[in-house]
Amino acid sequence: MLSLRVFGRALPKAAFRQPAIRVASSISRFTAHRPLLQPAMKSSYPTFSTSVARREPSGESDLELAEKFNSERMLELESNNPNKPASIEEFLQTSPWQIEDIPGTHEVVLRRDFGNEKIKIELSVTEIDNTAEEDEFDQMDEDGALEDEADYGMGKSTINQSGPRGGKTDVVAEDRTASADRAEAGDAGDTDTELSPAFPVRLTITITKPGKRAVEIRAIAEEGAIEIGTMSFFPKESLLEAQTPKEAQEARSLYAGPPVANLDPELQAMLDKYLEERGIDTQLANFLPEYVEYKEQREYVQWLDNMKQFIEE
Repeated sequence: MLSLRVFGRALPKAAFRQPAIRVASSISRFTAHRPLLQPAMKSSYPTFSTSVARREPSGESDLELAEKFNSERMLELESNNPNKPASIEEFLQTSPWQIEDIPGTHEVVLRRDFGNEKIKIELSVTEIDNTAEEDEFDQMDEDGALEDEADYGMGKSTINQSGPRGGKTDVVAEDRTASADRAEAGDAGDTDTELSPAFPVRLTITITKPGKRAVEIRAIAEEGAIEIGTMSFFPKESLLEAQTPKEAQEARSLYAGPPVANLDPELQAMLDKYLEERGIDTQLANFLPEYVEYKEQREYVQWLDNMKQFIEE
């Protein structure tokens, strides 16, 4: 009977101890296989190399592109005189204006003193490009209008043409003489175009007095005349070129004044006289488009050379 109790006491312990042995054996088996997984868990670092990165060869079209830039540059030098026109030299020698023209920039500044005033005129050579784009859009609109007119008249006899559209055309005396007249008018127009550039130049004119108060005038120089657009008063000269957010906010809040075209005609005439007395007159209006054209051509040729040299490096 005693032996049975001893056996009964030993039996639960043995049964409880058996899973522990199995767990331990499984852990030992896992530990035995762990080295196989170790390489996958190992941190990887980029290898260090002292070799120099290989340089990519130049593009196949680089040489051809550089030669094209150079040919364009040579063409511009051959077709346009790179020297400053005599009319520009004459104006600068006889005019009270001092011109500031930094090569490589698109801006031109003219300065002069008049009594106790300091006058500055700012302009940009990009006006030529803007005018060319506007002319292109205007031409597109005109072509569209002509196409609409042609479509509207389809199926009808056109002026100086008998029979159906596309048939034989009868040319009358008016057509024979009109072509010669138009040719003469075209030649005369070309001559006028060569004599003076016909594009507007936008101007920012500032007049400052000793009290540091200033007036800013936005105007356009075109066809020998200065046309005033707006005229704004600034209580402080620093607001013209605000350097801090506070000054910028103050400048934006200023009343800019009405369009000058809306003012009384007599007042407009007096403002024109006000500018003329300060040398902002017909002579300056003729000079500015010519100088803008000269500078833009000079900068364009230099740009072609800069692009050529950059691609060849």
